[in-house]
Amino acid sequence: MPEAAEIRIMSEFVTQNSTGKNFKKLYFVEKGNIPFDQNFDSFTIECDFYGKQIQLNLKGSTDMNISIFMGMSGNWKLVPTEHWSETKYIRLRMDREDGMSILLYGGYLGPKFKVGGFNTKRGFDIVKDFDKFKDNIVKNLTTKVFEKSICEVLLDQRYFDGVGAYLCSEILGRLDIDPFDRFNTLSKSQLEELFNMTRYCIIEAYNYGGGELKDWQNPFGNSRLDDWIQFYGNRRVCYRQEFGKRNIWIQKKYKKVTVLN
Repeated sequence: MPEAAEIRIMSEFVTQNSTGKNFKKLYFVEKGNIPFDQNFDSFTIECDFYGKQIQLNLKGSTDMNISIFMGMSGNWKLVPTEHWSETKYIRLRMDREDGMSILLYGGYLGPKFKVGGFNTKRGFDIVKDFDKFKDNIVKNLTTKVFEKSICEVLLDQRYFDGVGAYLCSEILGRLDIDPFDRFNTLSKSQLEELFNMTRYCIIEAYNYGGGELKDWQNPFGNSRLDDWIQFYGNRRVCYRQEFGKRNIWIQKKYKKVTVLN
């Protein structure tokens, strides 16, 4: 957490609270609450997202882009500037001229930021650039990475940027395919079904307000994802299986049984 759907929601939260607003200061709190530039005193913010990244486009006497990778935790909030220090694990602080501040925060394995554009080493945005997302996989199917299991590849951010534990579980469950099968054994029609289901699940998760799982909460205060989730956390039909460093809920019927000689 957060995954592609939550990234879009957070980007929209920043956009809603920065559109038409003037900002007077930017602080890198993670590095000691240091102002970015003493001359960077008046600016506006435009926000965009791509896969699991958010980008802030600052416009003022100096233009600057800040690329943010949200990691495994973290979120945004709007608070009165005088109360900014009451939030733990702040990474960025942006003070508006009206006495409010937008904060980026997150604890262990939380958000990371850098001055500059999006990280191009990650895959294409599955919703925004659906055709490029598909082509990137099809043209690389003969490479070694696609000899791994379907589940492992789904978690590879070079190809499925923004797909994490709960989206992976829902994609696999709704397609009803064996997550242990090698990715490169999928037929052309199965690949197309996988591509379409991945896009569908991201859009549906967004429409339901994102996953308030673990420590992430919808900053707008509106999530109904429990009404949509079918497989993630469903102990009746699924169990948790470790793939790499991630625990994924997969259907019990695909559980591998070790036979002792």
